[in-house]
Amino acid sequence: MTTVKKVRDTNIELFRIFLMLMIIAHHYVYHSGVPDLYNYDHVTGNQLFLILWGWGGKTGINCFLLITGYFMCMQRFTWKKFLKLYLEIKFYSLLIPVIFWAIGRQPLTFKYCIDTLFGVAIHMSDDFAPTFLALFLLIPFINILIDALDKKNHLRLLLALLFIFTITSSFFNNQSPNQIGWYVTVYLIGAYLRKYPPTLLSDVKKSTWLALVSLSLCAASILFFVYTKHRLAFSNYFLVADSNKILAILAAVSLFCMFKSINMGQIRWVNQIATATFGIFLIHDQPNVREWLWNDVFCAKDYFTSDWLWLHAICAMLVVYVACAIIDILRQRLLEKPFFTWLDNKFPRLNQ
Repeated sequence: MTTVKKVRDTNIELFRIFLMLMIIAHHYVYHSGVPDLYNYDHVTGNQLFLILWGWGGKTGINCFLLITGYFMCMQRFTWKKFLKLYLEIKFYSLLIPVIFWAIGRQPLTFKYCIDTLFGVAIHMSDDFAPTFLALFLLIPFINILIDALDKKNHLRLLLALLFIFTITSSFFNNQSPNQIGWYVTVYLIGAYLRKYPPTLLSDVKKSTWLALVSLSLCAASILFFVYTKHRLAFSNYFLVADSNKILAILAAVSLFCMFKSINMGQIRWVNQIATATFGIFLIHDQPNVREWLWNDVFCAKDYFTSDWLWLHAICAMLVVYVACAIIDILRQRLLEKPFFTWLDNKFPRLNQ
């Protein structure tokens, strides 16, 4: 397998920033409890705004997996990369619960201690970060498979997986299989785009049109279910709510192609901010933080009938991003960088 040195192109780093903002917007709606206030007999402008504002969480997850597959399929797995990812997850999964216990917001129960200590293993099939860690462990073996497949068989494998995961779920309401299987599928899609790049990856105009069409389809599907909900047993987000739904993956692929086709060169400060992306996710989506952030700090429900709801949602999204980015960049500089400098000198074989 050819090893290609990883280069952080600003178009992809800007894409990661955009995706995290999209995920924070989703959490503003999903974790604040504002859907409990929805009235489908009288859909207000604010309700419609929130429904559309919070749609993109699962599509964002798909995009991160596509980025991983696109780049990691040509890179060598090292234990240093895995350890860096694991320690980042573990750092926040230990620190934040301890802080919330210390300030009296969380009782110290046996279950709480077990979940704090072993949460990565307990949630490896249902939370993004632990499942992503599991995917990372599988990357060397997935890449062996990718190298063994020619273009035709790679495509056939993707079609089979998409039928199992996407078609049966989107059109027959079949329950989704284990999450790790879907993560491997999206990784393989990203790898296919890398090995056999379509013209969309270099044609800004075509990829932008495809992205606009796919996003319009997502919005149209959501609005359809909003205005027919009293007659249908599906959620507003039926075709985008799960990562494996057809419009969630279509939107993800089209957005990835659009950003990949933009040639921005390298902008150092954008790349630096983007390094905090995963940390931002780990901080603001930690279970203790969710309730405190959206209900106590931002009080999202209180703005449900406000004329300034849209401004509150935008400001909350930006504040969460900036605050969490500062925290994670400090973690990188004060803890991660010194630790791995020492580790590189002590155990150089970790990079092999």
